[in-house]
Amino acid sequence: MINHNDINISGVGRFSGGRFGKVVIAGSGKIAGDVECDSFSLPGAGKVEDGSLTVHGPIVIDGAGKVEGPVRGERLAVSGSFKAESSCEISGDLNVNGSFKVENGPCNLGGKAKVSGSIKIEGELRVGALDVDGSAVIEGSLLAAEIEADGSLKVGGEVQAERFRAAGAVNVDGLLNAETVELQVSGEDLIQSIGGGKVTVRPGRNGFSLFGLRKRPRLISELIEADEIDLEYTDCRTVRGVNVRIGPECDIDRVEYSGSLTTAPNCSVREKIKI
Repeated sequence: MINHNDINISGVGRFSGGRFGKVVIAGSGKIAGDVECDSFSLPGAGKVEDGSLTVHGPIVIDGAGKVEGPVRGERLAVSGSFKAESSCEISGDLNVNGSFKVENGPCNLGGKAKVSGSIKIEGELRVGALDVDGSAVIEGSLLAAEIEADGSLKVGGEVQAERFRAAGAVNVDGLLNAETVELQVSGEDLIQSIGGGKVTVRPGRNGFSLFGLRKRPRLISELIEADEIDLEYTDCRTVRGVNVRIGPECDIDRVEYSGSLTTAPNCSVREKIKI
């Protein structure tokens, strides 16, 4: 077994890259070149310049950090702010109470991502499970087994999941595809199209408020297509399914169904087609 030297910067320091044991930057430190270590802790301010960061254990960011190359680690916890200017790959869990940003590359997470603060991924995000209580912006596509969003979720590409549940603010520019989709709309959710096995939309218990004015809950979509569809407070151009229920406060241009269709008195459906 090889014992590698530790780095501990409590004041101001600068090191060249290499293979280390524990790296702790409690003051202000810079490391030039590729860094490989057993653990990386940053309660201060630190930067990896012109190189990657590979950690065989945990990465803990309580201060402010930036890595100019790819980041790889076993697990990542961010209570401060952390920026990866290239790609990021974590084999385990991600926990963000502060702010985390990945520029110019994808982010692959093997475990669960818990976001109580804010994350921004400028590429694609692949994760085992995503739980958003804070804010998440994914400029590419989002792929996960399970997604829970009680905060704010914005996705610039497609969303692929087995289960998608949201009670916060959701904006998806592409297709949201999941076996089960459960939405509780409290403000104005914008989803280009939805596909899946079962889609349920309900109003949330509390609407968003701006200067004391409540915002009407609403899902706005171009296409909703699934086997079982149950909608309330939804504006949609085309709804296509087997068994479809159009509930209160819905405004639908066209419904295509092959099984059953029920409509509430206080909804608008301009065209109904049995296929």
